[in-house]
Amino acid sequence: MSHPHRADTRGRTDIRQDPIPEPGDIGESNAFFKRMPVAFYRSGLNGALIAANPALATLLGYETVEDLKSHIATVESVYVNPERRRRWIDDIGATGVVYDFDIELRRPDGTTIWARDSAGAIRDETGEVMYYEGSLVDVTDKIDAQKAKDEFIATVSHELRNPIAAILGLGQELANDYESFTDEDRREMAQLIARQADDASWLIEDLLVAYGGDLNGVSVHTQVFDVVKEIERVLEVEDHLIDLKVFDGSSQVNADPRRTRQILKNLVSNALRYGGETVGVALAKVGDRIEVKVQDSGEAIPDVDVERIFKSFELGSRGTHPNSVGLGLTVARRLARLMEGDLTYRFEEGWSTFVLSLPTA
Repeated sequence: MSHPHRADTRGRTDIRQDPIPEPGDIGESNAFFKRMPVAFYRSGLNGALIAANPALATLLGYETVEDLKSHIATVESVYVNPERRRRWIDDIGATGVVYDFDIELRRPDGTTIWARDSAGAIRDETGEVMYYEGSLVDVTDKIDAQKAKDEFIATVSHELRNPIAAILGLGQELANDYESFTDEDRREMAQLIARQADDASWLIEDLLVAYGGDLNGVSVHTQVFDVVKEIERVLEVEDHLIDLKVFDGSSQVNADPRRTRQILKNLVSNALRYGGETVGVALAKVGDRIEVKVQDSGEAIPDVDVERIFKSFELGSRGTHPNSVGLGLTVARRLARLMEGDLTYRFEEGWSTFVLSLPTA
């Protein structure tokens, strides 16, 4: 139970007659306060940290309460966005308490966390605020997951936009100028519409399965096919110029052509959205594998992020680039491994490169 609620249930006369505590009164004299696993604090109107318990020190990245107090001049100094502190004060001024107020806080090592603050104003007998007291709970994982899910929704919208735009555009062309096209033109346009609709329907189905957390529900059906043709099918609806480099010799693989396209669509979309200005696709024969490399001229993904970006709802970064595509890479790697291939990342010769490895036929 947080301090604001306890303060409300105590007699108002008792609260108002409490003297303003000296720094260190709580946490140095109250063993219960020290032992509590929840991060508790008292802060003054000027932002001074009046009292804290060990759980708060740990939350903010300090080893002891004394270390915490010696490094924090004002509470506001640990806010990533000081405007949130001012909003917090305004909310307490209006209602006397705040519940579940999310704030981003900076630790001494430069990392940040998200904390959920519940606090209240403690007043004297005249009704003037003496200080604030409250509790913080670390909700970094929840906030990060929500951000990743928002990014996932944006990614889904982007990946569906291309096939839907192609279907609408070609359909409108046929409806408006049907007689101006030859039979061969109409057949080709109808085939393209059918292919894009097919890809979109499978994408929706797989995203619903993956979003539900059951990646085991995703299946593959392998056969022998020319991977170059599937790459060309992916690139035919992209407005961006993408260079395709192939090697001499057979490009036959034993995999699922539909799933291969799905992976490549994801990787190409990723490169166009988050990579450098130049994007290309290159094939290489490595032993009994064919590697399809989707490359861009952007910055390398930091080593610490490489494995994280292949996990559901995890975000990676590329320096000043936006975050990576979240769940899409999780599904892509899962599909590759179901086809006895793999999906990896490496930075080679100045290119940020995702490598889809497939068994040759």
